[in-house]
Amino acid sequence: MKNRFSQTTIIAILVASCQVHLVLPALAEGAAPFYVWQEDVPSHPGQLLRQEPLEEKLVLNAASKGVRILYASQGWNDQPVAVSGDVLIPKGVAPEGGWPVLAWSHGTVGVADVCAPSYRGRSERDIKYLNKWLAEGYAIVSTDYEGLGTPGGHAYLHCRSEANGNIDAVRAAQQLELNLSKRWLVLGQSQGGQGALYTGAFVAASAPELDFRGTLATAPAVNWKDRFFTGRAEDPNPFIGMSLYLARGFEVYEPAFQSSNTFSDAAMELLPYADTLCVGELIGIGMKAKLTQGQSLKVVPFGKAPGTASGAEKMDVPVSGWSAPVYIGQGSADPLVRFEDVRNFSVDLCNEDVAVTLDVYEGAKHSGPLNQGFDAFRQWVADRFAGKPAADSCQEIGANR
Repeated sequence: MKNRFSQTTIIAILVASCQVHLVLPALAEGAAPFYVWQEDVPSHPGQLLRQEPLEEKLVLNAASKGVRILYASQGWNDQPVAVSGDVLIPKGVAPEGGWPVLAWSHGTVGVADVCAPSYRGRSERDIKYLNKWLAEGYAIVSTDYEGLGTPGGHAYLHCRSEANGNIDAVRAAQQLELNLSKRWLVLGQSQGGQGALYTGAFVAASAPELDFRGTLATAPAVNWKDRFFTGRAEDPNPFIGMSLYLARGFEVYEPAFQSSNTFSDAAMELLPYADTLCVGELIGIGMKAKLTQGQSLKVVPFGKAPGTASGAEKMDVPVSGWSAPVYIGQGSADPLVRFEDVRNFSVDLCNEDVAVTLDVYEGAKHSGPLNQGFDAFRQWVADRFAGKPAADSCQEIGANR
């Protein structure tokens, strides 16, 4: 990745875009037991295991109530696993047929249990975004993802695990007697954009009983394998913190990967911080280290380290299996998710006859499209729930259609 921004600029971008809290809380006494399921996890994905009211401070302003949930899902290895999340209900009276559902697939928050949004809360950026959807009359169903809040490692950026978390959270929410419609759409940002896209590709085969209407992804993390094979030893590595999260994810689901074979001694000294710090704090530590690629990695580029290429395959979003339209919002100046990767992925979808709208925000960085594009997103989502046919921008982006 080209170093197009100063470290000061990048820090400002990340503080604005990530799940940043200045004080890292420990799990409060009495909070942890909710997230720990002591019995065998049922083999039926989406079964609600338990629920409790969200603390008032975690219920968004535009919501009438919030519920924390624990539910059965399938993990990265296709085994039953308990996953946590929450549900937010709009104010007012539900429309006929129940509240239409938006499944929210969140961006990177960390891999430590205390970073789970259903426990820790959300960034100001995400609060603003989700409040807008609640005000429009949509219920929000959110997964924490496998291993966040709950026991076990977080399968960071494992596409199938993220998709299962999204789909099974919607299934579980249907059991809460909150008057939810079976009509739903998934939306996500960054890591969650990747998870939302895989959900769209996988849902037809996984959850035909639900009435899925489409995928809205902003700054989605796609085409990782290509990115792993770029970079030179002398290039700055300001995002070493993100690489450490990747390492912890790979250690969960890629047996060929070992951190000690990948990172230098200097980077290995930072690795334990990934186990306790959420994304803003960890990135700050990585910035202070001022390591180059060569100083942080034993093998440059990252993709040449054992296990990284095979691990990246589990992070790839397929271009087949889609049953509903896709809307992607992407900033042209995003330093974390490369515009060219998102465009290439969109072209691949178009060439598979998926109705794709790629909305490019010139000069926008990682968080820019999320709230800048809301008016366009709102209309697109409303049209999907209304059953209107979806337009696409495939010709504009050069697809062979």
